[in-house]
Amino acid sequence: MSHAFHRMLVEEVLRPLRNRSVLFMPNTGNAGDSLINLATMHCLDRMSVRYKAVGNGAKVDGETVLLGGGGNFIPAYGTIRKAFETFLDTAREIILLPHTIRGNEDLLQRMGSNVTLIARDVESYRHASETATKARVLLGHDMAFHTDVDRLLHASDAALRFQPAFEEALAARKVDLAALQAKEKVFFARRDVERAGSIGGADADISAIFALGTWPGKAEISAWCFLEMIRTAPPIVSDRLHVGIGAALLGKDCTLHDNSYGKNLGVWRHSLRHHFPTVSFAAAG
Repeated sequence: MSHAFHRMLVEEVLRPLRNRSVLFMPNTGNAGDSLINLATMHCLDRMSVRYKAVGNGAKVDGETVLLGGGGNFIPAYGTIRKAFETFLDTAREIILLPHTIRGNEDLLQRMGSNVTLIARDVESYRHASETATKARVLLGHDMAFHTDVDRLLHASDAALRFQPAFEEALAARKVDLAALQAKEKVFFARRDVERAGSIGGADADISAIFALGTWPGKAEISAWCFLEMIRTAPPIVSDRLHVGIGAALLGKDCTLHDNSYGKNLGVWRHSLRHHFPTVSFAAAG
């Protein structure tokens, strides 16, 4: 299906930046974050927005800053919080690309009209709307929906460029690809602090296996490996949000379980449930 609906809000926010230059701070993290960041670069290219990738210590005086989308603006992580603390008083404009937003009330209350917060689920939107009362708060969809899948997976030289990294990453974790592909279903389970419990199996955490970098030049490799693993897998069970979104982009069967604080269910309800029938939710309410 077309992803135009899922792209509409972000494209509307970025349209005034066409043919302008911005600073883009990619979010750190795993292969799901690589997919988000690559999709953001695809989106900026389509929108004719020039960008320079910067880190948390960048000088942003008078600049428009795009903070990469994801699940980092919650109490468990500090990258996006630190970025706001660093940039809030000097940037001309800050746009937080689609994010899960929890806690951080003190910082949200400081934000003024030069800040745009894009939530990627209803709970995040409500929290930000009620707390960041002077900022512009919008409800969009995860940035991964901006991925140009054909451009990434089906370029004539894609396999030649990325297959060695794919094989090396699997070998480093002693993952038997042929054995996984022969299973009736495969369990791509997370093993970090956001794990909510068993999902029935734990064959491989591909978000961690293919965490090969999130910045330009690295994100493309990581995202290709990540989507290629999903593309060639049997039906999937996962508690990784971007395994579910990757399956949606590729039309693959996936049963998604929640993470520790409800992120997966929120995004599934808002972005996947009515649009991507191949992705179901385990015991969805």
